[in-house]
Amino acid sequence: MVGTRARHAAEPSRDALGPRSRPGIRRLSALVATALGAALLVALPAQTATAASQLITESFTGTSVADAAWKPLGSACLTRATSTPSSGSTLGVCSSRTQSPPASANPGALQLTDNRASAVGGVVYDNAIPASGGLDIKFDQYQYGTSSGGADGIGFFLTDGSVPLTSAGPAGGSLGYAQTTSSPGVAGGYLGVGLDAFGNFSSPTEGRGTGCANAGVGQRPNTIALRGPGQGTTGYCYLTGASPASSLRATTTLSTPTADLGRTIRITVSSARLPVVTVYVGATAGAATSSLTQVLRYTMTTPAPSSYKLGYLASTGGFTDTHLIREVSVSSIDDLSALNLVKQIDRTKPQPAAYAEGQSIPYQFVLTNSGVTLSNVTVNDPLVPSVSCPGGLLGLSVFLVGATVTCTGEHVVTPTEAMSGTLVNTASARGFNTLLFPTTSNSSTATAQIATPAPALALTKTGALTDTNGNGRADVGERIAYSFVARNSGNVTLQQVAVADPRVTGISPASTTLAPGASRTFTSTAYTVTQADVDAATPLVNTATVSGRTLAGVAAPTASSSTSTPVNGAAALSLTKGATLTGGSTAGATVEYSFSIRNTGSVPLTGVALTDPLPGLSAVTYAWPGTAGTLAPGATATATASYTVRQADVDAGQIANTATVRGTSSGGVQAQATATRTVTLDRTATLAFTKTATPGNVPAAGGIVTYAFRLQNTGSTTLTGVSIADPRAGVSALAYTWPGTAGTLAPGQVVTATATYTATTADVQAGSIVNTATATATAPTGPVSRTATATVLAVPDPLPDSATTPQGVPVVIDVLANDGPAATGATLSRAQLSATPTLVGGAAGPVPASPTSGSATCAASGTDRGRCTYRSAAGFTGVDVFDYALQSGAGTWNVRVTVTVTPVNRAAVARADRLVATIGGPEVTIDPRANDTDVDGDALAVTGATPPAGLPGSFSCAAALCTYRPPATGPTGSFVVAYAITDRPAAPGTGIAASSTVTVFLDPAPLVPRGFTHRDDAGLGASTGSWTSTTTVTAATASCVAGRPVTAISWAQVPGATDQLVERRVAGTTPGAWITVARLAGTATSFSDDRVGESRSYQWRVRPDLHRWVGVASAPSIAVAQPAAVSAVGC
Repeated sequence: MVGTRARHAAEPSRDALGPRSRPGIRRLSALVATALGAALLVALPAQTATAASQLITESFTGTSVADAAWKPLGSACLTRATSTPSSGSTLGVCSSRTQSPPASANPGALQLTDNRASAVGGVVYDNAIPASGGLDIKFDQYQYGTSSGGADGIGFFLTDGSVPLTSAGPAGGSLGYAQTTSSPGVAGGYLGVGLDAFGNFSSPTEGRGTGCANAGVGQRPNTIALRGPGQGTTGYCYLTGASPASSLRATTTLSTPTADLGRTIRITVSSARLPVVTVYVGATAGAATSSLTQVLRYTMTTPAPSSYKLGYLASTGGFTDTHLIREVSVSSIDDLSALNLVKQIDRTKPQPAAYAEGQSIPYQFVLTNSGVTLSNVTVNDPLVPSVSCPGGLLGLSVFLVGATVTCTGEHVVTPTEAMSGTLVNTASARGFNTLLFPTTSNSSTATAQIATPAPALALTKTGALTDTNGNGRADVGERIAYSFVARNSGNVTLQQVAVADPRVTGISPASTTLAPGASRTFTSTAYTVTQADVDAATPLVNTATVSGRTLAGVAAPTASSSTSTPVNGAAALSLTKGATLTGGSTAGATVEYSFSIRNTGSVPLTGVALTDPLPGLSAVTYAWPGTAGTLAPGATATATASYTVRQADVDAGQIANTATVRGTSSGGVQAQATATRTVTLDRTATLAFTKTATPGNVPAAGGIVTYAFRLQNTGSTTLTGVSIADPRAGVSALAYTWPGTAGTLAPGQVVTATATYTATTADVQAGSIVNTATATATAPTGPVSRTATATVLAVPDPLPDSATTPQGVPVVIDVLANDGPAATGATLSRAQLSATPTLVGGAAGPVPASPTSGSATCAASGTDRGRCTYRSAAGFTGVDVFDYALQSGAGTWNVRVTVTVTPVNRAAVARADRLVATIGGPEVTIDPRANDTDVDGDALAVTGATPPAGLPGSFSCAAALCTYRPPATGPTGSFVVAYAITDRPAAPGTGIAASSTVTVFLDPAPLVPRGFTHRDDAGLGASTGSWTSTTTVTAATASCVAGRPVTAISWAQVPGATDQLVERRVAGTTPGAWITVARLAGTATSFSDDRVGESRSYQWRVRPDLHRWVGVASAPSIAVAQPAAVSAVGC
């Protein structure tokens, strides 16, 4: 509904007055005035507001909206609506309610979109509200959904109130305000406020902000951003943006949102010419104004329009949200007059930038009642004779408090106003309250730009010949009647419009006044043709001009118009031309030209002259019948000139040129004649073409062949388009050396060119490369071509050889077996055959290399031809080389032979090993190779092991390590496992195997403690081996760990020991088996052990291991006895 303003205290209720006729109301008014006196008469008419004026109030919480200015867009609807509205706004029932309030939810809301993909909804308020007092806009917005990303957001926008607002701009990131590359922005946009959950309102993508210095700053989620004025696809520039303290949207599964899911938004637009825009946000919906937090402030740089319209739009895409609006309140910031008037140019239809004389200026008069109910409202505008308002407002219709209407009227620009530059027009309005006291509005002025005066005239002149003899030409004594039509083609009225013509008199009227677009016909006395006109032999051309001035006295640009009437007179010439060639069809020959010039017209001609454009033609020599350059009718003059033939003429095969003669009559009419003569020249076109290749042999694929070409013009004409084509695939582009212009050869000139080619495997297999090139050129007579062929041998180089032989064993190498065609018919030698041989495989040259650690001999002929025998020196192993020379028609080569002498392999020595493990103990690993050796220094690898059948646990070997895993229980003792090794493991099949054994010593597991009830603590004197009992424990101990007796032993270090093996056994007449207690470093000299049982005596020994893995036995240390325990029980 339209908002209201607080009534003035002095205004009585309409109902209290009751229905009255107009005379009755006037009588009641008179009585009241008499009773209340002058005080009432002074108080009531002033009607000064005491607070800002309420302009719009609409909660959207009900089932309908009374104000028809609210127009829905897209899916916008009222959540409480259950039927189509019968009046007011067409906002109605929601067709979709995905996660949005049901119709039963009260209060309701304006639903822009529900939580669906690709939904668009909005609402516009298409009724102008005044901008003079600024705006204070407040509303609650809800953006919520189940996803965390959010949809596009909600756009709020203000537009120019003089422009119709029936639709919004594009949805998506433009939020109904800014443009995209394919769609214009909202019409007349002034300010766009993006409540931008997704962040694209701040981004320049999609064409937003086209033409702006700052089109955007990129995506800024959860931002309130401002965009400025725009129209169509230009403007809507990014102004500023900021993020509120809390999110604009909420993530929830609720359909009917609670207040904490919404946000109160307040936007103020000051009344300044360049308004200050401030945006506030509340932490919840329904927040008090005092609790709102300022988010941003910006001063506009474009003046505000006289009035505003407003709207909202929201949309979803792949991301979705529900978008709701409630409690919209719009008021002025500054107080408006009780009856407020805004006059502005009506831009319902496109308007020109400026108005010209006679054009209508449409005006809008926006009336806002922020005082009391009025009637008999009138709009007073001295320039607008008739003002119309919707709903019959003018006259007796009631103008309710808080209502805003837009009235219209027009004014036609007068001639005087058209000269003013601008038209400033002020209007006011007046209405009467229920007591018939008048309420007068503020004055409101609208300024229209008047088009710059552009005075302009147009003139059309016609002439009618009285042709008495019917020859279609003017003769002496005939008359020409002229008429003139002057038209005002400018945009202002012109006065003193007059026509002038130097050939005629008596032009009527003398002058006139013309409005824009108006015309007037002028006439004059007829013109009589004179003898001088005919003698001039030129058409009778006559030009008139028209002039005028504006009402301000400014002269309009003159306009002119001409007519042309032919006269009965003519001038004409004829020309003939001859040519004689001497000296043949070659450059330097001579052509002699002759000319005959005759006046074939009816008037004498002067200035007669001959021109011939042929370059190089000599000066023309004339023979005149009288005065030079003058010919009487029928008279003839002759002339001659000579020309030297050029090469270009020979190329053309002819010399074709046209001579022209010109002369002028006494009236300035020019006569002209031409004559053409062609001299034919004979032509020849021939070529000489050769092609060579270097080198003559390409031994292998990848070899480079260089081709050289020579082409000469042996004909008599210039050749163009000269080129050489080599069709063989792989031939490079030709590099030319031209004698002059590329592609052109004069007679006798030569062009050379080179190209390269990389031999392929196929070429080598074929044995030769045969290649034919074609030279082509274009002669004036047509194309000419020649071919040339070059052949290159493709015999591969011989290949290097290699052999391997054991030490001291000679080896025979057939060195020609892999040399292919190069060896066919070739001479083989160990001596030098060429000073510049091709070196193959690193061979020396020019003398072939001999072996340094042996000898080599080669058979040069016979059945053993090519078989070379190499013998190494005694004791030599390694690599030796020698070369052989090979010569044939394809070339000479020195070829390298490499011989590898390998040593004889000797077997490795495998030695016995041992390892110690404990029943139930951890696995033990051993590298059996550690004490094995190979005299040749070859690497060794374990190739296998054969555990005996009675070995407890498991034993396995890899190449470098053997692993023994003892059993949990079972017999103890020693077990012998056979293993094998080999040398040269990296070369399988070349090594020699060796074998040895690993002895596994399996010791019993320590006794398992089970707890004890008594103990004694004793210390051992390391030097004497005596024991002393110090403590008796009578209390039972449940653990075999806490408080157990400890025995300390020590020994002297044994030099060379790698390990110290500490062993323990039960003492007695028949001692128990020795059990390994610990394996210590070879440098250790002491160890502390706790007893594993009571009522027993124990012994310890230490065995130093000097080289335990090579089977060297270690003598045990002296056993140290422990005295019997005292009264110990358990474990």
